Amino acid sequence: MTMRTPLAGATALALLLATPAGAHVVLDKGEAPAAAYVRLAFQVGHGCPGQAATTAIRVLIPEGVTVARPMPHPGWTLSRPGAAPQAAGHHGHAAASGHDHAPSPAGEIAWTGGRLEDGLYDEFVLQIRTPETQGALAFPVVQECEGGKVSRWIEPPAPDGARVANPAPVLRVVAR
Repeated sequence: MTMRTPLAGATALALLLATPAGAHVVLDKGEAPAAAYVRLAFQVGHGCPGQAATTAIRVLIPEGVTVARPMPHPGWTLSRPGAAPQAAGHHGHAAASGHDHAPSPAGEIAWTGGRLEDGLYDEFVLQIRTPETQGALAFPVVQECEGGKVSRWIEPPAPDGARVANPAPVLRVVAR
């Protein structure tokens, strides 16, 4: 019979808390079928170095993604290729701006002007149409924070599978 002590649990917790926080922005899913509409949530676990609050999330839509529709986020301004920036209105719905309902082509989608405290978690959501071809799609993300701090999660996966310092969120497109 193995006996666990409160000291062992406390030591493990202390090591976990002492580990530097990697302010990674990650996707809520690892894979999706080819030629399909899927919901992707970019999960932001905390702010930039120095516990700075996040004030902008910018996502580069990779080539091959023909549709990228962002979900408005209450308190944040949304901008996307070919559309004027929109502030989220009542219940997070974007304020109406004419006939601006076209899907976004490859380019940058950004949520700016909000404030996500370092100790809090949130998600920024897109609906995309995956390419017809299988493979890895990297979505480089720039996380801007108060005080001019920036975390760039922009590195594609290494061909040999080695860790990269600033990994971009990756979605594997698989057979339907």
